[in-house]
Amino acid sequence: MIRNPISFRQRLESLRGSNIERDLRAYDAPLVAINALEEEGTAYSDAEILARSQVLRQEAQDGRPLDELLIPAFALAREAAHRAVGLRPYAVQVVAALALHQGSVVEMETGEGKTLAAVLPAYLNALTGQGVHILTFNDYLARRDAEWMGPIFRALGLTVGWVQEGMTTAERRRAYAADVTYVTAKEAGFDHLRDLLALDPDDLVHRPFHFALVDEADSILIDEARIPLVIAGEAEREAVSGERLAALVATLTPGVDYDTDEYQRDVELTETGFDRVERELGCGNLLDEANLGLYTEFNCALHAQVLLRRDADYIVRDGRVEIVDEFTGRVVEDRHWPDGLQAAVEAKEGVARQADGRILGSIALQHFLRGYPRLCGMTGTAQDAADEFQEFYRLPVVVLPTHRPKIRVDHPDRVFPSRRAKEAALVDAIRQAHGQRRPILVGTLTVEESERLARRLRGLGLPCQVLNAKHDAREAEIIAQAGALGTVTIATNMAGRGTDIRLGGPEEATREAVLALGGLLVLGTNRHESRRIDRQLMGRAGRQGDPGESRLFISLEDDLLVRFGIRALIPPRFLENAGEAPIDNPVVHGEIARAQRIIEGQNFQIRRTLWKYTEPIEAQRQAIQERRQALLSGQEAPTLWPEEARYGALESQVGAAALRRAETLVTLHHTDRLWSDHLALVADLREAVPLVRLGGKDPLTHFRVETAQAFHQLRAAIDQAARDTLDQLGVENGALDLDRLDIKGPSSTWTYLIHDDPFREQLAAQIMGPGNQTVAIGAALYMPYLFLFWVLVERFVKRRRR
Repeated sequence: MIRNPISFRQRLESLRGSNIERDLRAYDAPLVAINALEEEGTAYSDAEILARSQVLRQEAQDGRPLDELLIPAFALAREAAHRAVGLRPYAVQVVAALALHQGSVVEMETGEGKTLAAVLPAYLNALTGQGVHILTFNDYLARRDAEWMGPIFRALGLTVGWVQEGMTTAERRRAYAADVTYVTAKEAGFDHLRDLLALDPDDLVHRPFHFALVDEADSILIDEARIPLVIAGEAEREAVSGERLAALVATLTPGVDYDTDEYQRDVELTETGFDRVERELGCGNLLDEANLGLYTEFNCALHAQVLLRRDADYIVRDGRVEIVDEFTGRVVEDRHWPDGLQAAVEAKEGVARQADGRILGSIALQHFLRGYPRLCGMTGTAQDAADEFQEFYRLPVVVLPTHRPKIRVDHPDRVFPSRRAKEAALVDAIRQAHGQRRPILVGTLTVEESERLARRLRGLGLPCQVLNAKHDAREAEIIAQAGALGTVTIATNMAGRGTDIRLGGPEEATREAVLALGGLLVLGTNRHESRRIDRQLMGRAGRQGDPGESRLFISLEDDLLVRFGIRALIPPRFLENAGEAPIDNPVVHGEIARAQRIIEGQNFQIRRTLWKYTEPIEAQRQAIQERRQALLSGQEAPTLWPEEARYGALESQVGAAALRRAETLVTLHHTDRLWSDHLALVADLREAVPLVRLGGKDPLTHFRVETAQAFHQLRAAIDQAARDTLDQLGVENGALDLDRLDIKGPSSTWTYLIHDDPFREQLAAQIMGPGNQTVAIGAALYMPYLFLFWVLVERFVKRRRR
């Protein structure tokens, strides 16, 4: 049986109602039953396996509950996997599959075979014929996993497809029509947005959603979930003066013309700065209502110049600004900053401005994923996000042990007083390990840092490979070699997801030699805001019971520690006379770890607050789209004709079917147009959050009331606009003349991701309160006592009222 070691503290957490499940005894009975069928399965011929699978499929489609088919289906899939790809899911993988089918997020260490474990619940749920989506971390993994696991599904009589960026509509429709489809969450979401703008049922690519299994669940369901997916159409581009403003802000002096708040990621002009900008622009008072557009554009230019860093927040490649994802280190294709910030960065870098367009539809990944009736996920780092999985998705976390004992050694952090001392020690550690020919993976925070370290190593005669957003095309090749003898690989967070580093290289030719040296050595140059990212990096070593080591090198001058005021939390006596030597003191390590936990909690609160703003808009979107899809499919017929006599006259000329089609097209057109207007209004209300707060009102209440009132008027506005258009309808050559109504959609559309909500930092400031991060963390440390005091006061006040 499969068992986790459970500490006394973990047992207490379980008794209090933890969202993390470590006791795996509930999976004993089904695991025993599946194992009992193994001998019977080995006696089947390939044809018998296929025939038995067809029987199970028929039973599922006849309505038999899947839980009753689970034991024979899992046993059959296990045998098919052994024959098709030479891999038989072992007990831990089967338990993972059971937990996935029950709707959990499963935590399995790197290299423990999540891809194979996913096949069993995917097969079982695909038997209904309603389709299964396995949502992968990137396009490469979608295709790789579909091709790798495809023979198993085909041996069981199921079809497999995958979706890649750049596919045609017909290719996407075929992929989604398969029993099992591998696709990124982003591509599936964009296809959903396109479907919601379709004017003909034949243009749809998705089937109704049924079951989704999310790979790298913490990244997709938590880190990326707040990011809105956007579909836009062409719009007239407003005249801008981006280049002029970029040149102006480049001449401003920090501390004189503007001040920054590093934690809030905010920058604002000083009085001196206002005077200088108004003089340079010749615009008079920059805050006058007539200058509102110019002031907004100037703020974007200032933000782009001061707070967004090349080779950290973005790179410039092939004449385009490409945004680097803060969690993965990868370039995210077609991601834009919102509200003019993208254009400001392009002006700053002197590259051609990309299309903005009019937003036609938008949905956050979080809401899109919640649209699946059945959802589950798997990742190597789920425990730290267990509360968010439960709150946002109602998904518990199930932790599984490794198949073989984990023998990787995770050393304590080495903390240095300065960045210079840290980098010197890091280079020395790399030199020593490379001298033994031990493979080394160095995880860095930014593109800039990875390239700076690579230059330093090469200057010392140490060859290295660099994997960052500029070299993403060679990712698979670089990772394949990262475990070979004598290899030094420097990578951003790109190396942390979806790939295994094999000791000895891709063919494991020198595996024994690498084992003798202690396996892969992983060195990190920073702590991240999320412990999960640190754990992902460490998890590159020690897969499947292999030896390995990991250690993080950090300094009190690292951006994260400076931004959150860690030095101020450490008693001065522990830093005195430290010099350039590492600070080996438990108090220092404890304060850094505690601050990291507090930062994670604060980011959780920010995501929770953002959720409160997006939730009412998502409910509105669902309502408007349900009606739209009902019209498109013919389940609902609009009754909008302004005059019954006019309808009768037109019906006699063109027929009732043509009139119903025209009425539907006109209604769909105005639904899309006015919903786009509504989204623009929502964006304006979001931008007004700080002004509402300054006016003494609750921003969330104001936002909800205003958007609700606007939506209440939307349905009537759609119907009235449709009536006005239909009133202009005429007959030309025996057919309705729809061309003259100008109800065509945009001539071109494109999709992109908004990098972040434009008011996220403002909301962060509301949650955190004013002041620097040191004050905020200090307040958080005393929060339990403040909460107790508040409860006592509340009780006293209530008694007085009685």
